[in-house]
Amino acid sequence: MEIQTLQNDQITPLSEWLAQLNEQDVHYIAWLESETSAIEAQLGTLLQFQEPHAFVALEEGRIKGFIGLEPFEGEQVGRLLGPFGYGEDALSVMETLWEKAISKWKGTYTELKVAFFEQNQNVLHFCESQGFNLYNREKNLILPKQTHLHTPLSKHIVPYEGSFDKLQKLHPDAAYFNAAEMTHLIQDPHFSLWCYKEEDTIKGYIFFEQIEGMDEGEICFLQVEDSEQGQGIGSALIQYACHQAFLEQGLSVVTVPVRSTNPQAERLYKELGFQEHTTIVAYTKTIR
Repeated sequence: MEIQTLQNDQITPLSEWLAQLNEQDVHYIAWLESETSAIEAQLGTLLQFQEPHAFVALEEGRIKGFIGLEPFEGEQVGRLLGPFGYGEDALSVMETLWEKAISKWKGTYTELKVAFFEQNQNVLHFCESQGFNLYNREKNLILPKQTHLHTPLSKHIVPYEGSFDKLQKLHPDAAYFNAAEMTHLIQDPHFSLWCYKEEDTIKGYIFFEQIEGMDEGEICFLQVEDSEQGQGIGSALIQYACHQAFLEQGLSVVTVPVRSTNPQAERLYKELGFQEHTTIVAYTKTIR
């Protein structure tokens, strides 16, 4: 087996391999795009760094594994795209990729994170054997279009139009997108940011992503002002996002991750028809 720094001519076959593998719960790793062309674009950005940010494992010309690193903007923290391994020796492939990659990333990054479906036992074993620490556990809830009950929409919900300071105040510090990244991402038509406003004051917001190449969307963030909780604002935002997803964007499914430490949010989504689907776990490791 040979470990190579990812080359431009390998992007297309690797993207096809990753798209097929990541569709399966037992291999799924978060932060990797879903559709082949979107993965190609994502991997292409990793080739722009001076130091290698992506490695591929090959055996007799066949792809055996992959690991990549996507940096958080302006931070010494990286999101792992992998490691992926396939076959009976998947764990060995993943560990070999890790050893090659970490030798390049030390000194540049101080913390690495990875998130994946709990069914992905290979990555779970990898994280535990390499000293990663569990920092988050989320249930992935799902709402199919055919089970969604349409209700009247609130007149207080509007697309985001500024008020960045208030948005930033509402946004959680540990989120995988910060407020500035959210407002940048909505320039892409696959992302939407809607706010609940009364008297020109934002009291809550919902950030939604239409998954490129799929008829699925995800509620990425839902935040309501502490003093306004229990007033129906969260429900109104969810109903609005689902209306937009099913009737305006023509999607078939809406999903949302809910932390296991937030039973109140889980209860709210289930009251609106969402059901449990999968569980995502997130691990982190400090590197020196």
